[in-house]
Amino acid sequence: MFERVLFATDFSDDARATAARIPEIPTARDVILVHVLEPGRAPRLPLLSGPASTAGDAETALARERATLLGWGLDATDHLVEAEKGDIIGAILDLAGKERPSLIVVGARGRNIISGFFLGSVSAGVLRRAQTHVLVVHAPKNGGGKLFSRVLCPVDFSKPSLQVVSLLHRLKVPEVVLLHVITSAESEEEMEVRIRDAGDRLSGLKDRLEGEGMRVQTLLRVGPAADEICDVAAGAGVSLVLLPRLGRTDYITNIPIGSTAADVAKRARVPVCVLVPALDLDIAVRELDVREFPLVDDVWTHYRGQTADPGTDRIFGLFVEGTLASVARCRRHTDGLEVDGVFTPPEFRGRGYAKRVVAALVPACGGETLYMHSTLDLVGFYGSFGFVTIPESGLPTTIKDRYAFAMGEMAGSNVQPMMRPAGGGAL
Repeated sequence: MFERVLFATDFSDDARATAARIPEIPTARDVILVHVLEPGRAPRLPLLSGPASTAGDAETALARERATLLGWGLDATDHLVEAEKGDIIGAILDLAGKERPSLIVVGARGRNIISGFFLGSVSAGVLRRAQTHVLVVHAPKNGGGKLFSRVLCPVDFSKPSLQVVSLLHRLKVPEVVLLHVITSAESEEEMEVRIRDAGDRLSGLKDRLEGEGMRVQTLLRVGPAADEICDVAAGAGVSLVLLPRLGRTDYITNIPIGSTAADVAKRARVPVCVLVPALDLDIAVRELDVREFPLVDDVWTHYRGQTADPGTDRIFGLFVEGTLASVARCRRHTDGLEVDGVFTPPEFRGRGYAKRVVAALVPACGGETLYMHSTLDLVGFYGSFGFVTIPESGLPTTIKDRYAFAMGEMAGSNVQPMMRPAGGGAL
C-alpha cells in the first residue's frame, strides 16, 4: 500500500521539506505532484498562504520539483489544475478521484496561537473530505527518525483499529508502540476490569506482532483519547502516529471522520497518518423480541414521542454491528393493521436501511391488509412495496381517527392515506 502518492505543493520551503519526507514512505513508488491555481488570481499555494507567481512560473517550478522527486528514485507526474469557484480542497480531491492515489500527503505548519492547532484549513479540509488515506506531515522535519521507523498505533480493539494493526507488517514498520486509552468507567471496579482486559488484549497483539519480526512496546493510559495520544506521541520518541479515521462507534454511522482522529491530526507535533478502514459492516434485519422494545423507544426519542406497546406491536429493526439503526412498526388496531414508526436516526441515513426494514415487515405482516399515513414525499417509496393511495374514507375508523386533527385536509398536513391489499403488491 501507499505505492501511489498525491502531494499538493505551494513551492514554499515548508512544502519542499514535506516533499522530502515522501521517500521515507517505504512502499512509495509513484508521486502525483499538483499545484492549484485560483481563477482570477496569480497562482497561489494550494494548502496555505504564500508568495504569488505567474502561470509560467508555476509550470517551471512544478517541473523542477518533479525533477527532484525523480532524483530521489521516485516516478513522478506533475499537474497544474484550476480551483473552480476558489475550491482548492475540491480541486485536490477531484484530481485524487481521477488519479486514484493510495495516499494523499498534506503539510501542517506552525502552531496557531489562537486555536493551538498545527493543521491549516485546507489541509484540514482535505483530511475531512478525502476518501483515501491521508498523511499529515509536519515540516520542517520534527525529529523522531524516518516516518515509519517507530510508529505509535492507538488501539481501541474495534474493527478499524485492529485493521490498522494488521497493516503494520505491510508497511514494513520495524518498531511499534501500541497504546490503549480508557476514557471512562462507571466505577473503580469497572475500571479495574477494563484495565485488566485491555492489558490482556495488548499482550496478545504484542505477541502477534513480535512473531512478525517487530519490536513492540505496549502502553495503557486513562483520560481523553486525543489528549493521551498526543501526550504519548510527544514523549515516547515516535516518528509517526498511525490510526484509523473512524473509532469504535464512528464507523457504523455516516460521519466523515471521528473526533479522535481529527483532533490528533490537528494537535500532534509529529506526522499523523489517518487510514480509511475497509470494513464489511455486520448488518442484520429481523423482528424484535418484546424484551428489545426499550431499544426502539430510544430510537424514537425524537420522533413524535412514540413508544412501543408489546400488546399491539410487531416491530422490525436493522442492526449495524449490534446497534439498532432503523425501525418500522406494524400496530394492530381493533379494525385493522397500521404501518408506522418507520424511522432511521440522522447518523444512519443515506444507506437504504429504512427500505430494508420495511422490506422485512411487509411480507411478515402482509397476510392482512395494511394501512398507513404516508408523508407526501414518501408515497413513491411505499408504492414500491405495493401500497396504493386511497381517500381518507378508505381507512378503518380507529386508524383514520389518529389524524382527526387534520379535519379532512390530510394533504395540508403533508399526509396521504395508503393501503396494501392482503397478500398483494410489489416488493
